[in-house]
Amino acid sequence: MDVGMAHAIETAESEYLCSRVESLSRISGNPFGARVFFNEAFPCFQVKASPSPMFNRIYGDSTGSPQALLSLLKESAEYSTVTPLIGKVSTLEPHAFVGEGRLERLRGWTHLQLACSIEDVVLNHHAFEIEEATSHTLPEFAAVHASGFHTKPEHRQMSQASFAGLMANDRLKIYVLKADGQVVAGALMYLASNGVAYLGTAATRKDARGLGYHGALISHRIEHAKKHGSLVIAATALPSSQSRRNLQRTGLTASHAQALYRLVGS
Repeated sequence: MDVGMAHAIETAESEYLCSRVESLSRISGNPFGARVFFNEAFPCFQVKASPSPMFNRIYGDSTGSPQALLSLLKESAEYSTVTPLIGKVSTLEPHAFVGEGRLERLRGWTHLQLACSIEDVVLNHHAFEIEEATSHTLPEFAAVHASGFHTKPEHRQMSQASFAGLMANDRLKIYVLKADGQVVAGALMYLASNGVAYLGTAATRKDARGLGYHGALISHRIEHAKKHGSLVIAATALPSSQSRRNLQRTGLTASHAQALYRLVGS
């Protein structure tokens, strides 16, 4: 594992997730209880209205400053906060010890982090209609996303609000793919401060899968990342997913695995 590359990917992903929580915190009255704070130089975030591990994370140096990490996990236990640990899939055990704390791995939240130099990508040429989302098409994208990720009805408004707040963020791009005038797929890209273009969440309408839309969105985002001067493309996928296979066809290779852990007995 290239430790430097692994940390660059993790930094890009955390910036992306942090930006989504920040967009919620800026809504008048902060109705979702979103909060961004720091553990030394590491950004952390919580969203009171959501139990999702996507929105409730504590980052830190698990080796050099384990107590600070453990203290924040304990203090924020009511938010079901988690912390990511990285390594090879075989090394990410069901339980891990950080300092004197015992952590438990969340089921279903062990992903591969993939990356490649932007010069090494293999683009998939297509004729699909892809454009940046507007205030008119964002609700359609949010609906496709909510369906694809089985977002509960009570959390859909919050999810759409997190996307809407990002439309004014120059680092975050939301793309939608249309067929017969309707949004059938969409995806995000975050241009991180360290030169990594992170291919964020992507979703395709259930009845439109298998038609090459996800692969087209990967290539479209990479083309735009090149125009913005990005040096590396990175993305996250489940090891056995079609998303992983599509990313690898574009040239991305597995850098490392990331698993989310929760403090036991907090």
